[in-house]
Amino acid sequence: MEVYNGAQVFLNPGIYIIKDGPLIISGNAALVGENVGFYITGSKAKIKFTPDSSISLTAPKDGPLAGLLMFEDASRRTAATHYIQSDDARVLLGTIYLPASNLVVDANSPVADQSAYTAIVALSLKLYNGPHLILNTNYGATDIPVPQNIKGIGNIVTLNK
Repeated sequence: MEVYNGAQVFLNPGIYIIKDGPLIISGNAALVGENVGFYITGSKAKIKFTPDSSISLTAPKDGPLAGLLMFEDASRRTAATHYIQSDDARVLLGTIYLPASNLVVDANSPVADQSAYTAIVALSLKLYNGPHLILNTNYGATDIPVPQNIKGIGNIVTLNK
């Protein structure tokens, strides 16, 4: 699915499945959602927020993806590359869990700096143009839960089924 040409998309709380194709936000489009999670499945599923997009997302407070903003299907066999290039992605509150894929953050403006916390688990994390990725850890400032084993410094990070 592609959102572009200045479109403004406001997501209702819930889980959105990105299956066998990309979610691309481009062309001065906006994607806004509170208490939303993206379940990413299928070999061609990926996320791309282009530089001219506007993104503001918070993870679910409860349910199967509580605290998970993006969750990649554990059965994924091939690595995808997901892109956060948006120069207006100041709120990405929750955990981005992409253990079999790469995440590229390539923005000229701060990313996730207005989030109480952002946690990232990825096969690789590549930072360009700055970097301007802010990973706050003010867990008590939000009612979005932190998945087990994410809190704290020096912990081994895993998410169990």
